[in-house]
Amino acid sequence: MKKILAIIALALAVITPAQAWHSGYHNGWVAPFVVGGAVGYAVARPYYYPPYYYAPPPQVVYVQPPVYIQQPNPAPEGLHQISMLDGTCNCYKTVWVPNQ
Repeated sequence: MKKILAIIALALAVITPAQAWHSGYHNGWVAPFVVGGAVGYAVARPYYYPPYYYAPPPQVVYVQPPVYIQQPNPAPEGLHQISMLDGTCNCYKTVWVPNQ
């Protein structure tokens, strides 16, 4: 891009005085000086890329599940607790059964 601008500035610097001299204006050096200055400034100006925000990677936070401590219920009169195998879920459940 800078090369193209430099070529255009050089072409304008060469062509403009020749046209100004041919048309009767003898101050033909002013226009190329102004155009060349503007193009030179545009070419020489440093270009900074706009800042880009890089999002940090998501952090994994491990949280332990809360621990619930179940207080044992006092046994009602005439009953006691036992664990029995439940056939519907194939798991053990705690049940109250009568004392013997």
